[in-house]
Amino acid sequence: MFTVPQMLTPAQELSTAVLVAAQAHLTQLDKGGVPYILHPIKVAHKLHTDDYQKMAIAILHDAVEDGGVTYQQLREMGFSERVIAGVKAMTRIPGQTQAEYEEQVLANDDAIDVKIEDIDHNSRMIRLKGIRDKDFARAVKYQKFYVRLQAARKERKMT
Repeated sequence: MFTVPQMLTPAQELSTAVLVAAQAHLTQLDKGGVPYILHPIKVAHKLHTDDYQKMAIAILHDAVEDGGVTYQQLREMGFSERVIAGVKAMTRIPGQTQAEYEEQVLANDDAIDVKIEDIDHNSRMIRLKGIRDKDFARAVKYQKFYVRLQAARKERKMT
């Protein structure tokens, strides 16, 4: 389909991330019934950065958990350890508690920035076809984590 160099430049990582995520989410729809690929694209756009590797993390942030992509595949495609570590930090492990997941995200600066925008986008209930009690419960959980992430980002900038 396409040829990938041994190690990708940051710009190539972003382009390849788009290809990988588009394939991983090809048949998926979000809770509002729109193509799922729009979610990681919007998260990446909301970062307002020229950091191609951070944008690649945003594009790939659900590709392992929801799209069947493996870290080994990302490595073989030439993604940097920074991108792989960011994606890994964003990926829930089966059986992991919410507290464990939050600590995992908070341990990676890139994941903090991406998760803030992920939560912001996921919290927009206007995207849903209907709102149920579980949607409100999820919004409360997101808000609590969002506050922790913002505090971690602020602390990181002070050091």
